[in-house]
Amino acid sequence: MKFGILDYGVIDEEQTAEEALQATVALAIRADELGFHRFWVAEHHNLPAFSISTPEIVMAHLANQTKTIRIGSGGIMGLHYSPYKVAEIARTLAALYPERIDIGLGNSLGTALVHQHLNSLYTSREYGIWLEKLLSYLKDETAAITASPKSQSPVELFVLGTGGRSVHEAVRLGMGFTYGSFPFIVQNPLETAATLGTAYREGHLASTQKQRKFLLALFVVIAETQEQAEELARPLDLWMLGKNDFNEFSHYPSGETARTYIVTDAEKVQMAANRTRMLVGDVAMVQQAVQELVTVSGADEVIFIPLIPDQTNRMKALELLATIEIDDK
Repeated sequence: MKFGILDYGVIDEEQTAEEALQATVALAIRADELGFHRFWVAEHHNLPAFSISTPEIVMAHLANQTKTIRIGSGGIMGLHYSPYKVAEIARTLAALYPERIDIGLGNSLGTALVHQHLNSLYTSREYGIWLEKLLSYLKDETAAITASPKSQSPVELFVLGTGGRSVHEAVRLGMGFTYGSFPFIVQNPLETAATLGTAYREGHLASTQKQRKFLLALFVVIAETQEQAEELARPLDLWMLGKNDFNEFSHYPSGETARTYIVTDAEKVQMAANRTRMLVGDVAMVQQAVQELVTVSGADEVIFIPLIPDQTNRMKALELLATIEIDDK
């Protein structure tokens, strides 16, 4: 089975944004060396712990620094932007790096403050309309104008989502789908993955679309031992509390910060609930959990999100994830 990595551009404690972006480049290069199929970068705004707000710019740099790995967005939050402009971004990247560009598209508008300052052009209810417009430009179906440059290299398109509406749009428009089991959104990832995977496959069988690709995007904290993984997961536990719209910390919390942070009983309950929605363990434990998710969902590929502190730990996570073997028959 093919694996990918989704990176947030984590800014660790005592690290600058410039250093964080260079760390993302190093991760992409290592993922390429290890044989990962995809390396995606996310889009986040007004979150001081993350350095990537413009994935399309970072994608171009990563594609220039790597050799064969597919580079993508996980994703571009399209509702903020003109679909015509996103079509031109996709075509430009595809022309520069043929056969290597993925465009994952999310429907999140972010916080009210982000929505306001980005002057978002669409509402969440218009997501399907937005996707239709994007495809019309990419397929040159809009007679009045052309999305430039008119590249001959295809772009792989994915709808990112956590529910039925996103799957419906992916099936309806013949696009790939990436299910994100984001800990602060999805209540039962295993059950949801099974339901969405079935809906996606059955939808494609009932349609005239010949191509389908269902990806799982999974938060994972992996280490050589279970004890080490539990220690590395504490900062993610803390960050996922999401206080002040995820603006409580100026940097992604370290293990030491997580160990000394005082949590309330209610927050402990929330942390425990979040732990059921992420994979934490050694190689054997993570492999077993991924196998179960792939089996129930029928996923074609897996995208791992190693949201853990310190570049050394993230690099080690990539090396451990590369050893996992999944039966996708």
